[in-house]
Amino acid sequence: MAKINKISGFPEWLPQQKIAEDAVIATIKAIYESYGFAPIETPAVELLSTLGSKGVIDKEIFVVKRLRAEEGDEAELGLHFDLTVPLARYVAQHAHELSFPFKRYQLQKVWRGDRPQKGRFREFYQFDIDIIGRGDLPLSCDAEVVGVVGLVMRALNVGPYSLRINNRKLLSALYAELGLAGATSKAAITAVDKLLKIGPDGVAAELRKIEGISERAVEVILRSTTIQCGPEDLREKIASLNLSSQLIDEGITELEMICELLPPEATERLTIDMSLARGLDYYTGVIVEVGLDKYPEFGTVVSGGRYDNLASEFTDQKFPGVGVSIGLSRLMELLFSEGLIETKKVSPSVALVTVYDESDRAFCNSVAHQLRTAEVPTEVYFKAPKLGKQIEYAESKGMRYVFFIDSGTRQIKVKDIQTKEQREIASINEWLSSR
Repeated sequence: MAKINKISGFPEWLPQQKIAEDAVIATIKAIYESYGFAPIETPAVELLSTLGSKGVIDKEIFVVKRLRAEEGDEAELGLHFDLTVPLARYVAQHAHELSFPFKRYQLQKVWRGDRPQKGRFREFYQFDIDIIGRGDLPLSCDAEVVGVVGLVMRALNVGPYSLRINNRKLLSALYAELGLAGATSKAAITAVDKLLKIGPDGVAAELRKIEGISERAVEVILRSTTIQCGPEDLREKIASLNLSSQLIDEGITELEMICELLPPEATERLTIDMSLARGLDYYTGVIVEVGLDKYPEFGTVVSGGRYDNLASEFTDQKFPGVGVSIGLSRLMELLFSEGLIETKKVSPSVALVTVYDESDRAFCNSVAHQLRTAEVPTEVYFKAPKLGKQIEYAESKGMRYVFFIDSGTRQIKVKDIQTKEQREIASINEWLSSR
């Protein structure tokens, strides 16, 4: 007999957990579609040359190769490690078939060769939205994406959260005024991006490792990371750093404009946070992160931002975009482990039709069909044991109603398991109308 071993880094939900996850997906999907985002799906695999276009190191990519491949056959395909690279390829390949701005959402599994740990998997779901323009993309699209993120977190109702935004233009401009540019500016952003993990002292140590950085620059950068405010106070806070330039002003103005366009419901947990950096260097404008306040050590559950060169590796056309990704599997693991979401429902079934005798099964099936037609998820018990056993089954599955059928007299009784009330009904339609 084969030994059963859990495969590390590959989450596996029980039915009640998957039902809860599906409810979360339905909530998010409804909000996305209310804003006109359309679903797409791309293959689980991409060409290795495509996956490597963002500079991803080989150890992160799972290669796809036939077990009995011919000797000397080189692998050409790999499992996608995120949904951004597939989106870039998709937009470049289908540009002539798409309407721009292209608004898409995508829920798919991705695979990474990371070391498994809490909240970090090798296989997991991402739930992305993006707005892609052809040629240009106005700030109204940035505001729409940020607003949708706020509405999603509000609708999920999983506890207090922080919706933090910043602007890479503002960061780059501040660092440029401190004498940092190019690789040194990128290194500084990478260091600041580690603030939640290593703290201010750790960031200071990382900054001091950067060649040519002054002690004043380290001090001002650290002071800038303490700026957390609303748009109405941002200019004053930035002015306190005693740095100014046209690009700094542009970065502030963009954040002010985005905040002005947000729906009030989406701004209740919003903060402009100058410590937010996002380590990936393809971000060019607004950047976004969401975390749950009670679990700062868990990190972010939503992240993203503005990028102006989405598909530059695949086409000469310019496709600027803005988008965010929800780490759905990460989020669900946190909700399950901390009891932040109800997982009592172990089945979609609402009703059970009992079977007195196998000779009654055809009529029982017809009753169940009527209930299902009326959108009442219904099971017919698979055997005909004592009724007590059938009722226990309904209770174990979290069903509310049990139907008792006499095929000879066509008599139907229904019991409400919650209220313990039992009554005879003339027909299923009568019960449906009085339910």
